[in-house]
This record gives sequence, C-alpha cells and structure tokens, in this order.
Amino acid sequence: MSSGGDRLLELNVGQRASLARTITAEDVADFARLSGDRNALHLDEEFAARTEFGQRVVHGFLHASLLSTLVGTKLPGRGALYVSQSIAFTRPVFIGDTVEASAVVEAIDIETRVVTLRTEITRSGGETVMRGTATVRVLRLAAEKSREASLAGARTAGLLDGRVALVTGASRGIGRATAALFAGNGAMVWINYHKSRAAAEALAQDILDRGGSCRLVQADVTRDDEIARMMDEIGSEGGLDVLVNNAGPKIVSRPFARLDWQAVSEAYEWIVGSAFRVTQAALPALKASRGSIVTVLSTAALGRTAHNWLPYVAAKSALLAMNKNLAQELGPDGVRVNMISPSMVDTDLVSDVPDRMRQMTISGTPLRRLATPEDVAGAALMLASPYAGFVTGENLLVTGGAYMH
Repeated sequence: MSSGGDRLLELNVGQRASLARTITAEDVADFARLSGDRNALHLDEEFAARTEFGQRVVHGFLHASLLSTLVGTKLPGRGALYVSQSIAFTRPVFIGDTVEASAVVEAIDIETRVVTLRTEITRSGGETVMRGTATVRVLRLAAEKSREASLAGARTAGLLDGRVALVTGASRGIGRATAALFAGNGAMVWINYHKSRAAAEALAQDILDRGGSCRLVQADVTRDDEIARMMDEIGSEGGLDVLVNNAGPKIVSRPFARLDWQAVSEAYEWIVGSAFRVTQAALPALKASRGSIVTVLSTAALGRTAHNWLPYVAAKSALLAMNKNLAQELGPDGVRVNMISPSMVDTDLVSDVPDRMRQMTISGTPLRRLATPEDVAGAALMLASPYAGFVTGENLLVTGGAYMH
C-alpha cells in the first residue's frame, strides 16, 4: 500500500531502531546545569567514592533522554509526539559507558495515530539498564509541495501586474500558496507572518528565485499596535491593492459540554477580530486604489456545520456576515469584498483530523480528493483579478463539488 508520504503508514509491528552513545563527564555536567539536578552522587567524585558504587552515577534521565532522540529521529521519526513513557531503571550507568537505546513497534492504532513501542537501554556487554513502554503519536504533516507546484503559474498570465497585495498568515498552507501564486502573476506581495520567520523567509526566497517581488512583514494580527506598524511599513513603500485575510488559529475540537466561553471568545478574537482589525487598518489604502478584499472562510460554517467545532464554526459564520455587510458598505467606494469557503484543505491546521473523517470527506466529494492550498490560492487569484471586476459579496465554494448551490 502506498503511504503517500504518511510516516504512519510506513511503520510495521516488529520494526526496530536503535542508537548508541558514550556518556561523558561533560554530558553529566551539561545535564545537571539544564535540569538543576546537582545531586552529589552525579557530580562529586569524593562523595560518590564513599557510596556502594565507588564512582559517580550518571543521571538516569540523561541516558533515558536518548529515547526521545530515537523517537524523534528514527522511530517513528520526524513529526512524532511523545504521549507517555513508563520507565524501570534496572542498573546504574557510569561515566564512560556506551549505552544503546532501542525501540520496537508493538502496536499501531491507525485511527488515533498512536504507536506503542517497547523501549530498552542497554550498556556494553548487553546489560539492560532501563526498560519500559512508550506511546507516541505520529502527527499528520501537510504534504510538502515542490517549488514547481508551490509557485505554479509563475509569470504565465500576469493577472496582477503592477498590484500590491498583503497576505496575512502567509508563511504556510493557504497563505503560502496564495502569496506564491500572486507573486507569480505579477503582484508585489507583502508576506505577513507572526512567529514562523524561517518559513516566511523560505517562501520569500522561492518567490525571488522565480523573479517575483515580495517583502516580509511581521505582525500579530490580533494586536492593534502591531497591525498599525505593519500598515505604516506597507504605506511607506507605496499603496495597497489587494488584502487577503487568511491568518487563523488551530481548530479547537470539543463537544459543547466541555467548552468554556473563553475558547469561543478566543476563536472570535483570532478569526473575526484579526480580519476586522487588518481590514479597518488597510481600508484607507484600499479605498485610494479601489482595491479588493478576499477573506478565507470555510464550508465548516455552512449547511449542517462541522461537528464539535463550535468555536471555529461560530467565528467563521460571523466573519461571513461581516464580509457581506462590508461588501454593501464599500461597494460605492469601488472596493470589492469577496470570500472563499473551501472544504477540508490538506494543511497542518487539520493535521489532527482522524483518517476516518478525511476518508468520509473524500468519498462525499465528486472530485474524490481533499482541497489543496493551491486550489484555494487559485480562487483567490481569480477574485483579486480584473476578471472579477463586477463580483462582490460572493462566497466562492472551493469544494470539488461537495457543496453545490
């Protein structure tokens, strides 16, 4: 069976991995400094010599930490998140010992993406010094796109030649694909990011390598002061023609009985508040250019709505109403306001959605796949282009036919 790049599907019961390391005095000193555990048994030669061991004993959790390295780099590897680890220390480890950490897959739960590992650490001669059981969750990673795919359409149509666009939350997923496609079609793109500077810089380099034009602008779009600074920076370089409200939080999935108002309030603040604040701050520039606004919504807020996603659904519903109202108010100023509602998009924001739900979504979609960030980016390009010059107040469904008017 093809894994399609999903690490979980590459694992098998009985699969084994190991790594070895020789413990040095420097390792012990570093661990004591980081952990604060300055027990004389580990650090004081004279004290340790008077014990039954006759020498310094290595911190148990120092060599146990090799299991974290093993899990994160080999089995399961990248994207693994420790859930639990039982530990039984059976022998002491001394400075100079070479220890080998090993893990064997005992069970794989495809639904929860949890892998059970039998873990063991031995030292030279095969003596077991620690044994236990670990459970590890293998996170679903959004598929990496090649530079060809992520910058598809570069310099093919020039639909946004001479335009300046701001894309919020542009360091990954839908925002990344949109920024890349806009730049490939002639726009000078402001790449907004909050914390993921490395990802934003990688996107900017891709765009520049393709002959596109872009600038980075860091801002937390839930804060008025940071938005004001962002707009001042953009304004100092010229005007603004297109705003793409894309930034959003991870989805909180929880039944109503386990929700508190804070979770709902935080979703409103992130989803509605950020779009409200950025749009209001950008409005003078957009009115001056008779520009356009594109806001990313979700079909999760339409129809029967998505089960257990109340904070997200309620906030996206409010955002839909807000943009419809803006389309009416700003139309006389020549500013177009449109929305995009994709179905489930294969990004890291939905990485914890169970495979069962993904397959149900795919089976109910005539095009028989999940939406990609590039699918949504294409819709944003169309709505921002001159070809949508008489389109405003529209909520464009990008669902592969799963939702039809």
